[in-house]
Amino acid sequence: MRKDLKFLRQHQPTVIGLPESKKAAVCIPLIETESGYDILFEVRSAEIDSQPGDICLPGDSVESGETTREAALREMQEELLVSSEQIEVLGLMDLFGGGTGRLYVYPYAVYLKDYDGIYSTDEVAEVFRVPLDFFLENEPEVYHTVMKVIPEEGFPFERIHGGRAYGWRERREEILFYQYGKYTIWGMTAKIIHAFAGTAEKERQ
Repeated sequence: MRKDLKFLRQHQPTVIGLPESKKAAVCIPLIETESGYDILFEVRSAEIDSQPGDICLPGDSVESGETTREAALREMQEELLVSSEQIEVLGLMDLFGGGTGRLYVYPYAVYLKDYDGIYSTDEVAEVFRVPLDFFLENEPEVYHTVMKVIPEEGFPFERIHGGRAYGWRERREEILFYQYGKYTIWGMTAKIIHAFAGTAEKERQ
């Protein structure tokens, strides 16, 4: 082996140009009813910095040293003020990459029992339930966003082929919406629920 190139064999690759992907974990809480199951949702507090007022599932970022499952259950207990004895983990559902490609979301389906409707007002403004059948019987509305590349002022167009007419690639993203009464469930939450409903539908067949 060439001694002067030994450093190349020992190099440990890192990701350049894209920060290490972050992980988030959420729970899909299922509450049993006389006719089947409801899914419990939260309305985020208007006082928090991240997506205030949006509808979401219990969960948040995975902290250092914990698993995605531990993070999902910890957040659910903190937000809904429930104990571990009230939660039965049913399984990990389909994973999702965030719109920027820098976040992966791990959704866990859980059975929630003896829930009395209380929650932490520091993070949650309101909770509500939607029958699982609603998502089995209704497809979401589908819209799209397009992210364009906009070079900053002073960008040296004269140094690239095509100049200002260079064919920058645009990123197109599908955005899902469910409307349940006054509640708009959209974005990543809607994608997670749509995939979950697809899994549930397969099991019913």
